[in-house]
Amino acid sequence: MASAAAAARSPAFSRVDLGLIVTIVIWGVNYAAIKAALRELHPLGFNALRFLLATITLGALARGLGALRAIPRPDLIRLALLGLLGNTVYQLIFIQGIARTTAANASLIMSSCPMLVALLASALGRDRLSPLAWAGVALAVGGLVLLLSGGAGHGFATGNLRGDLLILASAATWAAYTVLADGVMARTPALPATLVTFIAGTPPLLLLALPALARQEWAAVGWRGWSGLAFSGVLAIGIAYMLWNAGLAAIGGARTAVYQNFTPVVAAGFAWITLGERWTAPQFAGAAAVLVGIALTRRRPDAPAGSTPPSETGSR
Repeated sequence: MASAAAAARSPAFSRVDLGLIVTIVIWGVNYAAIKAALRELHPLGFNALRFLLATITLGALARGLGALRAIPRPDLIRLALLGLLGNTVYQLIFIQGIARTTAANASLIMSSCPMLVALLASALGRDRLSPLAWAGVALAVGGLVLLLSGGAGHGFATGNLRGDLLILASAATWAAYTVLADGVMARTPALPATLVTFIAGTPPLLLLALPALARQEWAAVGWRGWSGLAFSGVLAIGIAYMLWNAGLAAIGGARTAVYQNFTPVVAAGFAWITLGERWTAPQFAGAAAVLVGIALTRRRPDAPAGSTPPSETGSR
């Protein structure tokens, strides 16, 4: 309540807003960093190593901040199972998807997570979508069709389609994780809860990546591969997560979520500059439709200020 009141009294730009801008830049750049690293590292090996780095980073942060807490056994089991879904299954689909599509496409499709969360929650009877939200869903779906088709005249035979569909499947997996995690995450402090999911989800990633790690030509990995690995593991998952949650605590979910809408813009711009990725004009129109549709879906005037959970972001 105190943080919400403070936010209401101090709407001016603050260090918290600066931290959120840094977070969005990190998350946007992360898509291009992953794409660059995957030119030198096998997707499964890269994914396993970045989550190992992320787990170590979050563990060090939790210990340094004194955030380690005892978690009741039932919740510990739930978090471990969620870790298998949200960090093993989701990441396996996501990394295979981004390896087969562009950074810009991946970031925009992943930005549909809040819409998918709303749809799943509505289907399970946990939430009710307003007519405006349903209009947003329809607009976002139409935008995704334009994006996936590659624009007018291209049909669905584009080279990125398989990757786009895998990213869409990963977004749906993350949405399921978000809805299922709602109860236990509300009872457990964010940092230790996330650390438990990482500790549960990372070992299977490492085991599944062992053949790829054994075949990897490590001498051929250059600075792009190593820097992309470090950036994605330490900054995009570790440090950015802390900055995001600081924003949630200080100014609430409604204001924090506004920044999330800029992640695909940063990702597309950075991928354009560094990777030479280009969209067609219809794809730009589709991207705009997706972002507007997501904004409409997320509009909930009656929701409390801190109601947007950090797990809705799907930006890892």
